[in-house]
Amino acid sequence: MGCKSHKNNVVNASPDFNAEETWQLAELRGKEVAFLEGQKKITIQINTEAGTFSGNSGCNRYFGNFKDLGNGKMILSDFNGTKMACPEAFHKMENSYMQLLHRCDGYRLGEYSLELLQGETVLLNFEKVKE
Repeated sequence: MGCKSHKNNVVNASPDFNAEETWQLAELRGKEVAFLEGQKKITIQINTEAGTFSGNSGCNRYFGNFKDLGNGKMILSDFNGTKMACPEAFHKMENSYMQLLHRCDGYRLGEYSLELLQGETVLLNFEKVKE
């Protein structure tokens, strides 16, 4: 008699990334983000199965490769994105966000929050977008 996995019955102590979930930026380096009128929200989606991440950086779409190293450590690489013309103020926030995202090497994932870290320092704090 073989054993079957009862994955649905297992309670996860730490949540896993869901590729369908979108996370919206709430804080940059501990400071609440105030989006400008007409600016798209800064978001990220992480798909661990495909090994990718993507999102909106306030003006442009961005994407790259995601590698989970375990124990809350990760590598984001091969960054790429669109190059749309947007107001200078949008680009300023977008540039700050992307510079911090490039430095992230870890994460803490909660049911409704995602923190992206450099070492133990929280650089970016996201909230789950409610459907």
